[in-house]
Amino acid sequence: MNLKVCVKHLILSIAFSLAIPSTISAQWFELPTLETFISDTLYITIPQDSTLNDLSSEMQVQDSRAVAGNILGIRQTKIWKYIPVDQYLAMNQSLAVLLQEQFASDSLNLTGTLQITDLILWTDSKPVLDKGLCLNAYTTYHDSVGNPVSDWMWEIRLKKKKKQEEEEYLREVVQTFLAAQSQALSTGDFNREFYPHLYRRQLMTWSEFIFFADGYAINTHLTLDFPTDQQTKWVRGSPGVFYRKAEHYESLAIGGWDQQWFRRLSPNWVAKTVGTFRFGFNNFERSEYTHLDYWNLFYVNLSGMGVLEYHPVNHTGLYASIGFYQGMNILPDVIPQFEPGLFFSLGVLLP
Repeated sequence: MNLKVCVKHLILSIAFSLAIPSTISAQWFELPTLETFISDTLYITIPQDSTLNDLSSEMQVQDSRAVAGNILGIRQTKIWKYIPVDQYLAMNQSLAVLLQEQFASDSLNLTGTLQITDLILWTDSKPVLDKGLCLNAYTTYHDSVGNPVSDWMWEIRLKKKKKQEEEEYLREVVQTFLAAQSQALSTGDFNREFYPHLYRRQLMTWSEFIFFADGYAINTHLTLDFPTDQQTKWVRGSPGVFYRKAEHYESLAIGGWDQQWFRRLSPNWVAKTVGTFRFGFNNFERSEYTHLDYWNLFYVNLSGMGVLEYHPVNHTGLYASIGFYQGMNILPDVIPQFEPGLFFSLGVLLP
């Protein structure tokens, strides 16, 4: 093949490439829009009952959230497994319409207005046994002439079933919230004393001072969680910074696995049970030990506490508790395996 023929074939190849339909070229080479890099949408379909088309409820619903309408919330996800983006959780109907359909389905016989002030859908990874999706919401009910009747601070935790699709899981969370709100109105489960603070996460910090026969320990916590003043039972998690000082050794552990079970006993008192797993390090007075192995440097501890806490409803500022501590040291084996103790704690709550 001579040079003239080669040049001719090259020109024909270029011309053929340019003749490819623009639609096909666009599909092959079009760059994603900026929006696909910074946001995503997961659509949640809430089933509709066609038998309710002719039914209605006299209860009005006002959605005053910052992101209202059919948007359930915004969370972070990843596209292509690496790029973090905001994901909008969009329902097939607005939250107000879904609530009114629920009221009609339950034959709610009330007049007035239910106002949705806040609804936050987030993942709580702090409690060891109850980590997962959590829905927190604040709603208020005013009667037909505008008088305030009740407010509710919702906290709904549902564990995701094995192999359950995300859209189905979120639908179940929404339906649980709708049913709970409708039932509270239907049964007259009202809270006459409105929450006096702005509904948001509370800053809580507290220190536990544990006293042993051969020394002491200090365990310090800092956490942000939604208020629980209307609940009778709830769970939390708050790994702390733990320092143990004994006569001939000391231990330090940061973080760990922690779960706290609360139960309100009265308007002023709360019972708390705590279970914690800690991993840290030890420091020994070498003159007091004839032999130390390398694993003795590691501190592995399981502990439990029974607590009585002074924590009034809608309280702010200082609060305190007393209780019993029982620790079990898995490592090292050169210190006592079981460590009973008494403790006192002091904390601050800022709404």
